Amino acid sequence: MLAEHDAAFHFRYPAARLSPLPMHTSHLLGAGAICVALGWFLVTDTTPPPPAAPSTPAVEQPVANGHYVLVVEGTRNELAITAASHKADAWAGAPKGLTSAWRLRIADANGRTLAEVPLDLRPFDTDANAPLRPARVEGCIVHSGAIGMLVNAPAFATAASYTFLRPEPQGEPTPIGSATAEQVRTLAGGGR
Repeated sequence: MLAEHDAAFHFRYPAARLSPLPMHTSHLLGAGAICVALGWFLVTDTTPPPPAAPSTPAVEQPVANGHYVLVVEGTRNELAITAASHKADAWAGAPKGLTSAWRLRIADANGRTLAEVPLDLRPFDTDANAPLRPARVEGCIVHSGAIGMLVNAPAFATAASYTFLRPEPQGEPTPIGSATAEQVRTLAGGGR
């Protein structure tokens, strides 16, 4: 009986059959369009941004003028720069992934740290008794308390000192050698 009623309804009102969407779906789409339009007006903010808070002056970071390749020699108790070469290329930074508590601290005349370069001393014996033991050879590996390595460090015009720091289990690192910036420049041939 209902099917007969539907057929009669659509026969009398053919436009109802041609509607692609039922009536409740079109209401839903219309309401969604209104929500989008109202949302657009609510989201646009016409108030000006608050005034910026006064900022502290930025501390100017020193700019390196190339880098030094330093020849570092010594033991765990004393390190020294024995030769240097100035390179015009920018310092590439510490090797990626290198974490070391052994450091080369570069400071200006006021004692402000310009840079701290980690030192990779993994290939060397650096325990407290290492300087007392003779070198030991295992195959092609030499275990020795003597340290000899190259260190790349930024070349700052304002640098005054280069200090090697050894980590301590508790407390501040221990300085184990230093050089003035003038000594480094002289070893590098005056920046040639």
